[in-house]
This record gives sequence, structure tokens and C-alpha cells, in this order.
Amino acid sequence: MHPLSRLIGAADVPRLARPSYVAEMRHMSLWGMFASLVDGSFSSIIVAKTFGAPELVPVVWATPMLAHLLSFLWSAVIRGRPRIRTFLLLACGAILASGSIALTPSDAGLLGGLLFTLQIGVARIFLSGLVNLRTSIWKANYPHSHRARIASRIQALNALLMLAVGALASTIFDRHAEYYQVVYPTLAALGLLALLPLRQLRIRGEQAELRSYRRSVTAVGGWRQLARNFSDAVRILRTDRDFSRYCGAQYLLGSSNFMVDPVLSLFLTQTLQLRYFGSYLILEQIPTIVALATMPLWARYFDRVGVLRFRVVNTAFWLVAITLAAAALGLHSLAIPYATPLAVGLLVAARLVNGIGRGGGAIGWNLGHLHFAGRLDADLYMGIHVALTGLRGIIMPFVGTFVYSLVGPPAMLLSIALCIAAWLAFRRLAGEEAR
Repeated sequence: MHPLSRLIGAADVPRLARPSYVAEMRHMSLWGMFASLVDGSFSSIIVAKTFGAPELVPVVWATPMLAHLLSFLWSAVIRGRPRIRTFLLLACGAILASGSIALTPSDAGLLGGLLFTLQIGVARIFLSGLVNLRTSIWKANYPHSHRARIASRIQALNALLMLAVGALASTIFDRHAEYYQVVYPTLAALGLLALLPLRQLRIRGEQAELRSYRRSVTAVGGWRQLARNFSDAVRILRTDRDFSRYCGAQYLLGSSNFMVDPVLSLFLTQTLQLRYFGSYLILEQIPTIVALATMPLWARYFDRVGVLRFRVVNTAFWLVAITLAAAALGLHSLAIPYATPLAVGLLVAARLVNGIGRGGGAIGWNLGHLHFAGRLDADLYMGIHVALTGLRGIIMPFVGTFVYSLVGPPAMLLSIALCIAAWLAFRRLAGEEAR
């Protein structure tokens, strides 16, 4: 076996799925570097510190979620088209938008921050289409018995590279914030190179699917196809009650988390006045390291028990993490000795537990909908799931920062309540499935 195949554990992957797995891991070895600085947590630090626009922090968190709302548009584009060719086109759009950040002036005040936010948003719009495509590829090329473990390895490599590049970039920006004009186009070039391994990737059964789709669907315009997709999505939510309730529980859990992260960005960069590296360490590096360590454990658990029991346990970790973060912010607001170091310690503990939740959350988010979807409608189920993620992602960062501006740390109680409601909903679904 090739040394690279041994390094990435290809021997553990079923033989028919192995070429796809090796190609995806080669792709991700560079793509994870490109995607690192388009991430919401790093972008929120950049817009607050480099462009001096902390008021845009909730916008930066919410703008990528607008891309998820366009998931139905991507579903219309993707259905009936070759997946790899479409993947390459969308990836090039994201690369172009991200590379253009080098042209954004940092001394233009709010205007520069707005332009940066727009560029990040456009990049994320294209990336959201890749999410739909990637899970569809996984469903076609990887058997159910190994899918979570394969996906976790791909996600782990992506997270590891994002962590390393984010740490390096934050250290560079601490020395000279203007270096973003070099870093972003450099990573865009790596993104282009990352697409090369995918050119020869084959999707199992795709040609038969495309022929079947073309026979069953008459030629319609793009807008009519979009309307058809929306109609199909409404039908699925009405008829597949288990999936509809699962989406509701997901909505509560996601809303809880989307409230917390922008508040923590403001707390770290504005209240504690941490630099790039310190802010990124707490906000992203700590939870990512823990997520990488726990992802294989979560993957085995997912394959063993299924998505519903998995989500009950996973949501409990999110609840503990949010509660600890709320305690940290509350402690910092008290006029007691050593309040700040104690609060930072609690916040670090919160991010450690958050990382455990993330390790499972990455698997559950990417694969959970496949528990309900058939082979031919996996794209549409993912489109519904991603669009609902976008809806809560657009609303809740503004809700979180607005309530926090009004009442301070007690705003975190709303996030805790939403997370408890999500846990109860998942628990009820898992109990019904067990019966």
C-alpha cells in the first residue's frame, strides 16, 4: 500500500470506497488551510481588531448563515448535475471571494469592515453549496457502516489544519495586522491546488442517477426548479414527521450556540482586550484541539447507536459548556478579588467542554439528516437542514448580542433555556425510536 494510504488509515476503509477516501484526504490536506480564515470565529476577531468595527461582530457571525438560507438554491443547481464538476465551480467562487480580501483597505474604518464582511459572506455562500455536495458524495461513496468514521477523519484533518493555520495567522497579525493582504491570497492559491485531487474522483452510481433524473423531470427554468425544490421541502417537512421534529430540536440547539459565540467574541476582544492569538486561543483553538481528540470516539458511538441517542448525549455536553461560559461572564461582572483570572479559568473550562460537544456536533450535523433521507433525496434533506441552520444563524447572533447589551451576563440564561429544550426534544425522539 502507498505510504500516504497507510498514513491516513486507508486500510480500514472498504476497498470500493478507498479511492474516494484517499482523494478526499489529499484534497482536504490543502483545503483546510484555505478554509481556516473564512471561519466565523477568526473573521469576527479580524473585523473587531484589524478593521476596528466591533459593531460588525454579530454581522460577521450571521452573514455566513445567510449562505445556508440559499441552500435551496444550491439544491436546485445541484440536482441533476455532475457533483464533482459542480463542486469545482463553487469552490473556485469561494476562492476568488476570499482572495479579494487582499484588496480591502484596513484604514477605511467601517467601510473597510463592511467590505470585509461582504467578501466573507460571498465566500461562505459558495462554501454552503459545497456542504450539500460533500454529504451527497459521502452517501454515494461510503457505506453506512463506515460513513461516520470516514467523515470524522476528513473533518478531523480539516479542523487540524484550520487550527494550525489560524494559530500561525493570529501570531502574524499580532505583529502586523496589515499582513492579511498577503495571507489571504496565499491561502487562496492553496485552495486552488486543493482542487486537483478531486478532478478524477468518481461518484458511485451517479451516471444512472443522472439518467433517471433526466427521464423523470421535464426541462424547466431555474426559478421553476427552485420553486419545485421548495415545494418538495415543504412536503417532506409535512409528511416526514420524525425528520420535522428532529429539525425542530436541531433548531433549538443551534439557536442556543449561535447566541453564545458572538457574545464571547465581544467579551474577549473588547472587555478583556485580548490580542489576536489570545482571543483565537480561547475562542477556537482550545475547543478545536479537544474536538479532534474526541471525534473518533464520537464517530464510533454514532455508528453504534444512531443519530437520536447520539444527539441526547452530545447536547448534554453543549449544555454544560454554555452553563460554564455563563458562569464565567457572571463572575467577571462581580466586584471581587481575582474575578478576571477566575473568569478566564472558567471560560477555558467552558471551551474545553465545548470542544467535546464540537467533536460530536461535526459528525451529527453532517450525517444526522441521512438517518431520514433516501439515496435520491439526500441533497434535498441536506438543503432543508442547512437552510434551517442559516435561519437560526442569521437571527440568533443579533438576539444574543442585543440581549447582552441590555442585561449583560444574565443574557446567557436564555441560551441555557434553549439548550435544555433541545435536550428534552432529542430525548423524547430517542425514546420513541427505542420503543
